[in-house]
Amino acid sequence: GVVIQAGTMNLSGIVAAQAGGSIFGFEGLGNPYLLTQFVAFGIFMIAVQAELGQTPFDMPIAESELVTGYITEYSGLRFLLFFIGEFASAGAFAAVAATLFLGGWAVPAAWTDLNSNLFNVLGPVIMLVKIMILGGLIFFVRFTFPRFREDQLQKLAWTVLIPISLVNILATTVLKVWF
Repeated sequence: GVVIQAGTMNLSGIVAAQAGGSIFGFEGLGNPYLLTQFVAFGIFMIAVQAELGQTPFDMPIAESELVTGYITEYSGLRFLLFFIGEFASAGAFAAVAATLFLGGWAVPAAWTDLNSNLFNVLGPVIMLVKIMILGGLIFFVRFTFPRFREDQLQKLAWTVLIPISLVNILATTVLKVWF
């Protein structure tokens, strides 16, 4: 849906489309796709949780039964590298979500000139704040929700998430062509 709405698969183009866009003629917020693609954002965040293998989708790890799941046999530096890798992947997914749905490193074009040298400093700070917010959301879900059984996970994916995502893509396509 985001690619269809932005009209490009280039991440810089998606960020520019959000910063330069407007919502019902109001340019003060730009057009963060979180507002128009909230269904896609929800599905993306659920898919992130499932891909990370974190609660509520931690069947391969089963942390509550085995102390640390598949990395039980590791200790010291090897355990640390697996542990850091898990949290780094959550940060990478949060960065992708911030770029696709929150406008990435940019602020709305109505606020200032996007080519300003000030944004060479502020851009990474803005992006880091968005990553921290989405990372906090990912870990909030991880620490809050109980685990699904494998059959519940499959049923959720095949009977709920995939049909909703296809309807979202169809609706985005129709609205993009219509408007």
